[in-house]
Amino acid sequence: MRTNNLSGRRAGRIVRASGAAALVVTMLAACGGGSDSGTEDGPYKIGFVGSLSGAVAPVGTALLAGFNLAIDDVNANGGVNGREIEVVTEDDEADASAGITAVRALAAEDVLMVAGANISTVAEGILPTLEREEIVLLAQGAPPSILDPVRRTMFQIDQTSSSNAQPMTEFAAELLGKEKFSAGIGPVDTPAGVAWGDNVETLASDKGFTITSRVSVPVTPGDVTAQAQRLVEGSPDILLLEAPDGPLVALVEKIRDLGYTKPIVNFSFGSASKTLETIADPGLYVFRTAAQYDPLSEDEGTKKFVELVDAAGQADQARSATQYTQGYLMGLTVVKALEECGEDCDRAKLADVFNDLEVETGGFTPSPLTFTEDDHLATNSGSFYSWDGSAIVVALDGQQFAGSVYTLEAEVPSS
Repeated sequence: MRTNNLSGRRAGRIVRASGAAALVVTMLAACGGGSDSGTEDGPYKIGFVGSLSGAVAPVGTALLAGFNLAIDDVNANGGVNGREIEVVTEDDEADASAGITAVRALAAEDVLMVAGANISTVAEGILPTLEREEIVLLAQGAPPSILDPVRRTMFQIDQTSSSNAQPMTEFAAELLGKEKFSAGIGPVDTPAGVAWGDNVETLASDKGFTITSRVSVPVTPGDVTAQAQRLVEGSPDILLLEAPDGPLVALVEKIRDLGYTKPIVNFSFGSASKTLETIADPGLYVFRTAAQYDPLSEDEGTKKFVELVDAAGQADQARSATQYTQGYLMGLTVVKALEECGEDCDRAKLADVFNDLEVETGGFTPSPLTFTEDDHLATNSGSFYSWDGSAIVVALDGQQFAGSVYTLEAEVPSS
């Protein structure tokens, strides 16, 4: 069940609900609503806020599509604890101010929690509003500033951009066969990207490798000639990038046109299958913390994901944006949290559940998604992949590399 409230300022509100559900909503409104609405017999109301319009809309819409894939599957099979999940959707327009307006609207709808937040500046901007209402935020693009130290209601589904620094630099050392190498680095032009670049510089100082250049990479596609030229200056041993799927294609092409033939490594939010196939460069490696759309996988969780994607006719979208996968993992996490929260779930109880939660993914992720009171980052490791000319293959025999927003010396969790 979905309620799409895509900023009624621009678009009319579309409600997809049964007559019974609509009656419940009407009765709650008449009674004044409030966070206690989660204890009624109607659907669990979950908010989603994401960048559904503008230049980064492909990211937000992919995240929402993956999220709804998991929720729709559960609703089609009887819901959770005998109740359906209703998703109330708001567009943050990739803008913090619009995001605040959006989550205020969601709070007024008495949602139990909010998922989404694919832009770091938006996640940071909306958190105070949600914290005042004790509403859990399960984000995809949270910056380290709101995750470390841990906050009771702030959670991140995937590794942050900044926590990609450790696995990427350790992979570079393994791939090159030496600890002391030279690297040009390209952090994405966001606060989270700045934090990643700072982490790489800290690791360079600690480990003894050299950074030859640091160049900001744009969030959206455009002319990247200047960035490519600066990155390859001095012919470093390797390039470490934070290029989203859109800009990555042009950036790698330009780098190769300049005659640079050495390895290029990209972060986990620019690792979509379609992107790798389009670039078709065996020297490009990408970090992944989940299996993504892989029809050849024998893992139970991945096979189910592929079946659901195919049934929904969304294979192209699943292959084109890493955020689709992360949205699906968000959906699985919400479902598990609601199961444990019970029929009388409310905001405070749901926050308690999130602070001690484990979600089995059937091999879709290297290890279960876990949250504890001390760690609000669900995914702690991943592997690197490349294109071998005919298929996407795992690098270095699938070796796992750890990463955390809380330390630059994370270890791979035990399976």
